[in-house]
Amino acid sequence: MPALLALAALGACKGREKPPRAVAGGNAELGRQAIQKYGCGTCHTIPGVEGAAGKQAQILLGFADRGDIAGMTSNLPENLVRWIQRPQDIYPRAKMPSLGVPEKDARDIAAYLYTLKAE
Repeated sequence: MPALLALAALGACKGREKPPRAVAGGNAELGRQAIQKYGCGTCHTIPGVEGAAGKQAQILLGFADRGDIAGMTSNLPENLVRWIQRPQDIYPRAKMPSLGVPEKDARDIAAYLYTLKAE
């Protein structure tokens, strides 16, 4: 009986979208602008950001659906903000540079990245 309930619950969730991750104090539109300001598109391809067609780092399409950040930590808002600000704090050998992004801009960038669903 418990197995049937579990299957029923899984079936009920099928086809439903996950709610977007919320970034306290983050504004996705300001994040899109901050991505341009900090030149993130030099290395990353980032959908919806003009000129963000870099090929040196991961394409960020579907970022909201990923379970981890660069394979190093769980894809949670607080981890993403920290990664954007100081990636070497999470992974000392990270190739992503620390760009001096203040917390407000990092929250905005995180909010934008969480709008990027897989297509």
